[in-house]
Amino acid sequence: MAQIKDAVLEHELKRWMRHDAHRFIRPDWRRFVRPADAKDHPFALYERKYRPDQLRDELGRWEDEGGGDTRPRDVVAKPIGLNDPRVISDATPENDWKPGAQYAQNRTTPPVTAVTINGNRVVPTPGQAARLTVVEAQARDAISRVQELDPRWKPQAELYDSIEGYIAARQNDLRQAQDRTRELQDMGIGPGRYAVDSIPARGPGRSYTQEEIDKNNENGKKFGCNTCGILDPGTRSGNFIRDHQDPSALNQRSEQIILPQCATCSARQGGFVTRLKYGR
Repeated sequence: MAQIKDAVLEHELKRWMRHDAHRFIRPDWRRFVRPADAKDHPFALYERKYRPDQLRDELGRWEDEGGGDTRPRDVVAKPIGLNDPRVISDATPENDWKPGAQYAQNRTTPPVTAVTINGNRVVPTPGQAARLTVVEAQARDAISRVQELDPRWKPQAELYDSIEGYIAARQNDLRQAQDRTRELQDMGIGPGRYAVDSIPARGPGRSYTQEEIDKNNENGKKFGCNTCGILDPGTRSGNFIRDHQDPSALNQRSEQIILPQCATCSARQGGFVTRLKYGR
């Protein structure tokens, strides 16, 4: 049990160091925090659109660059300690794997100036506009990510008759997309909840070097199956399955990563991939 607990703790630590860590934040997190603490809460920092290559100190905390540093990124940036499930990916910084998509918190999004509600143009207050700009971008990117893997999925629409209702509807879209992402992860579609370290895939083929097999086993023994977290691969050989993510049949990106997976999750994954690809 201690080994599983240590692996989960390390996984949690690393995922909050990712450039897309804002995806793990509930839109309504302030409900669970005292108002006096909300301004300096770590979640608030993620919502302030820090760059993924912004300097961090030895503890992984963002540093203030003062807006005047013009050094090249490869000089300025420090490794942020993890991969990215391109959920999103789980490629390590050493692998220099670049996700094929940019996310809402990592790019400039034009502020919302007005919305149409029941055929009427409504202008939000500055505070509402700021909240709406963030949640719309988050929801749009979360939905786009889900639809890469499940093209027929759409969030269930909500009715609204005010700016606050419109914001709540976009927050609900985001929650639905996040819930669907977790469902897909549990099906083996997209890097799983237990995905931490990975190796780059040379392509969708199933030919592996011994070095790749050994490294995948090393990741599996340390972090477990990327889908369910179990530390026993359940194979006769004792090797973890080399799990291509995104699954080759659904992959819309040129790069893939390989994550450790147990035999049980691998067997289940194939049926889910077929259903998503062919709608069966």
